Amino acid sequence: CGKTMITKQYRKGESVFRAGDKSVSVCLLLSGEIGLYFPTDERDPYMHIKEYETFGEMGLIESELRNARAMCLTDCEVLHIEKTDFEERIHNADPLLKALVRTLSARLRDTNRKLSLRHLVA
Repeated sequence: CGKTMITKQYRKGESVFRAGDKSVSVCLLLSGEIGLYFPTDERDPYMHIKEYETFGEMGLIESELRNARAMCLTDCEVLHIEKTDFEERIHNADPLLKALVRTLSARLRDTNRKLSLRHLVA
């Protein structure tokens, strides 16, 4: 079966993933702070991830490529929950919760795309 959860250390300025990467895990930030950046704006993060928040879940939920860059704003410790473990947890969830998670993720991805396009125009 293998390991489905891996803890990794990252240095300030290092990317956990980049826009366009294949979605292979959902991440839980154990320590530090991470900024999420649109490909259209690499200067200012559109979202700050704090300790014990998740990120990178949308790509797994929707089976799409990463739509943002996750960069460490400080030294960080990140728990990566691999796709197979995440999918098993979703598969075993209540059908209403599954539908709710997928709907919220799709709406958030659509909003992020619209915001990202606004950065191109600005």
